[in-house]
Amino acid sequence: MAIASLVSSLVGLLCFGIGPLLGLVFGFIALNQIKQSGQSGRGMAIAGIVISGAIIAMFIVFIIIAALLPSKDHTDHHTYSGFAPTVVITTTEQPPALPALISSR
Repeated sequence: MAIASLVSSLVGLLCFGIGPLLGLVFGFIALNQIKQSGQSGRGMAIAGIVISGAIIAMFIVFIIIAALLPSKDHTDHHTYSGFAPTVVITTTEQPPALPALISSR
């Protein structure tokens, strides 16, 4: 069980999956078995527990930081609509008067 704890916690270093949780559980089971039977492997069990606990703590800190960071709001950015920009030319002069199209009767 101590070896399973250490291996599971080391696998948890590669990915935040179920590895650290299994490493923690296997570590505590191994410590209990070592205490009852006097077998060796206490160091591996403790190492598995410590590594798993550190990975779980880092994951929790990562989640808290990600939750506290402001999200990027993309609604205020202008996007390209596919049309050419509109050009508006303004002048200060008045346009010339148009000739009377309707003749007086």
